[in-house]
Amino acid sequence: MHPLHHMSLFKFKKSVQALNYFAQKEGGEINYMKAGKLIYLADRAHLRTYGRTITNDIYIAMKNGSVPSKTKDIILKSAWFEQEILDYVNAFLSDPQNYSFRSLDDVDQTVFSKTDLKIMDEIYSYYGERDQYELSAYSHNFPEWQRFENELKLGVGKAFLIDPNDFFENGLSDEPFSQSEELLSLSKKQFQHIL
Repeated sequence: MHPLHHMSLFKFKKSVQALNYFAQKEGGEINYMKAGKLIYLADRAHLRTYGRTITNDIYIAMKNGSVPSKTKDIILKSAWFEQEILDYVNAFLSDPQNYSFRSLDDVDQTVFSKTDLKIMDEIYSYYGERDQYELSAYSHNFPEWQRFENELKLGVGKAFLIDPNDFFENGLSDEPFSQSEELLSLSKKQFQHIL
């Protein structure tokens, strides 16, 4: 099975609650590019450490870095979601305004595993001080984005599908991404075993 097929089992409740979680960490409102970047970093760190991402989103490389495509649609409340999903989103997240959205209710932590929460917490404590532009620039240091850097700079395309296996490649070895080779190979085995 192609790795991207596995990623299509998008966990929309986790995505909504992760957005909600990061909005609450910011005091109730968060810039949506920043929220997307924090989810990307959390998914990347979780995959490298535990062999799966948190949201199971499909990632695309765009000018501003790696983007969780369905999470982006959730932020923008895309019409293609079925009503049941939109109702869930609307219960927790405001419509985006001025490039940000607000949390409307407490985070439902029951959708997360202990490791999901641990990684999101670590990612926020490590990167929460940075704004969306700093996080966007930071995300350009990783191989899954660099693979498409030339095409993006030349304007050959606006969005390229990322292979989640590239998350196992090393970019910056900042703390959340400093997994040992041994751990990475175990996590990669686990990830490929799910496929």
